[in-house]
Amino acid sequence: MDRWVRSRRQPKTPVIHDRPVAVVHEQERRLDDGLVEVSTVFLAGSECPFSCVFCDLWQQTLDGPTPPGALPRQLECALAEVPHRSAVKLYNASNFFDPIAVPLDDDPELLRLLSGFSQVTVECHPRFIGARCFAFAERLAGRLEVAVGLETAHPETLSRLNKKMTLDDFNAATGELLARRVGVRVFVLLGCPFIAAGEQLDWTLRSVEYAARRGAGVISIIPVRGGNGALESLAADGDWSPVSLDLVEETFERALRLGLENTIVQVDLWELARLASCGHCVNARLTRLGAMNRTGVILAQTTCTWCGVGTERPRS
Repeated sequence: MDRWVRSRRQPKTPVIHDRPVAVVHEQERRLDDGLVEVSTVFLAGSECPFSCVFCDLWQQTLDGPTPPGALPRQLECALAEVPHRSAVKLYNASNFFDPIAVPLDDDPELLRLLSGFSQVTVECHPRFIGARCFAFAERLAGRLEVAVGLETAHPETLSRLNKKMTLDDFNAATGELLARRVGVRVFVLLGCPFIAAGEQLDWTLRSVEYAARRGAGVISIIPVRGGNGALESLAADGDWSPVSLDLVEETFERALRLGLENTIVQVDLWELARLASCGHCVNARLTRLGAMNRTGVILAQTTCTWCGVGTERPRS
């Protein structure tokens, strides 16, 4: 399956090993602190060893191992341009505790650079959650949160995503994180391959509930984007279809109505405009979703006389 996925890729976008790919500043909702200022640093490092059929993050990665010292230099560069933030997310398009992606010798300098943050979020596959992760958490000045991709709670579908993870693997990793007082953030897909279009909403909500029952403090719904090659091949075979912005809005609203007491649910807005069919209302709809992310409150639907969203007339 790895060979099949990789054979359908287009060339990568070149990245520089001593500069971050991007830095994004935003506000995030917390259950106890209201809104907090967060910076997300997208680091340029080695490609993830797992070739998931839905993933496009490999597009901005290095071809070989991450050079020692590269990530601290990238982080230092990013932080020099960042106003004071209480939290930071480090996303390296791979696994933060994989020594190929993040050299072990870089940990002391990364910990020093992160000493001013109350919370640090990193991403990692369950296979790399172990002794290094827990040692990093103990030495970190603030609280560590690890983002784990559940993707879907549908066990048969999960086995077809080439993620090389079972629900038992997910449960064991998140359980160990929580036992060590490490926070858990979970990614759940909307538009997951191999799930019928009519079942996407239901399975996304079931996956959100699954992650919440296992102690996720934050759940981010990720609308699956095309463009990685493998998804287009699956679409041609009838095994995947892109979701609409309408479905994203409905799913997020339904997820908020679940009323999860100890979990924040949000929707990922990255490149979400690609899913819109109307250019007249897309910005207003994305602004609404962003406000719902920050408040956890379902806001009045955007209305558009061009496409009919939020009106009584049929949608165009």
